[in-house]
Parts: sequence; C-alpha cells; structure tokens
Amino acid sequence: MAIVLGSNIIIALATFFATKIQIAHSDKRLEKELERSKEVDYRQRRWVVRSEPLLKLRNELARMAFKQDRTVASAHKLHTNLDMTEDEVNKQLKESADDINAYLASGEFRMTLFMQYDKDLIDKVEEIIKDYRSSYIDAIYHKELKARELGEAMKVLEKNKARIIETQSLINKRLEEL
Repeated sequence: MAIVLGSNIIIALATFFATKIQIAHSDKRLEKELERSKEVDYRQRRWVVRSEPLLKLRNELARMAFKQDRTVASAHKLHTNLDMTEDEVNKQLKESADDINAYLASGEFRMTLFMQYDKDLIDKVEEIIKDYRSSYIDAIYHKELKARELGEAMKVLEKNKARIIETQSLINKRLEEL
C-alpha cells in the first residue's frame, strides 16, 4: 500500500510539474504573440499616419497637373489654333483657366503641400508648377516672344509629363519605404 501511495504521489508531482512547464511555455508563447501583434499594429498605424500625406499628394499632383496641362495647352492654342476658331479657343481657355484658378483658390493643393515632410518632394512639385505658370504666361504673351522661346514654352507640357511621372514614382518609393 505504501508503494501504491508513493507511486501516486510521484505521478501527481510529475503531472503537476509537467502542467506547470506547459503553462509557463504557453505564457511565453502568448507574450511573444502579443508583442508581435503590438509591433504589427504599431507599424500599421505608423504607415497610415505617414502614408496619408503622400497618398494625398499623389492624388492632388495628378489633379493639379491635369488642370494645369489643360490650361497651358489651351493657352498655346491662341497661336497654333488650326482646328478651332478664335472664339472657341478663347472659350476653352477661359473655362480651363477658371477651373484651375478655382482649384488653386480652394487651397486644397497648398494644404496638401504643407502636410508633406519631404522637402525634396515639395521642391519637385513646386518646380512643376513654376514651369506650368511660365509656359502659360509665355503662351498668353506669345506676340512678344521669339519663335524659339515660344517653342521652348510649348515643350513644358512634355517636360512636365516626365517630371510628374518621376515625382509620382518618388512618392511611391517613399510609400514603399514606410
């Protein structure tokens, strides 16, 4: 009987220690999973916070570029209108100029620029805007320009397309780095 009682105590102690080891192991695993979950959640929140301004810039840059491109192209039709009457060109120019002016006056684009934390991106975007403005002014005052200068002003549309693609690519790269 003492042998049975002794063996039961040994079995009970062995079971107790095995259970205790399993619980300790489970606790460690749970802690690791919670830590990993916290890290993933932290990264996701950080990505959302840091990506929002970049995503907004990517969208607003495309929107602004479309409006600027249309306005500058309309302005250049003042001296190259082959398929439109002068009144049609002036009407199209007024509509596109009113559209871009209303957009810029809304301040959406400027607010998006002020949200950015990457000076290189801001500089690239402002350079694009500056070239659009310059080309627009050159097109409006085309009578005062030499043919070569006017030709250079018209090349801005193609030049800015390449820059916009480059800037959008840079934004995507920044998003991937987050």
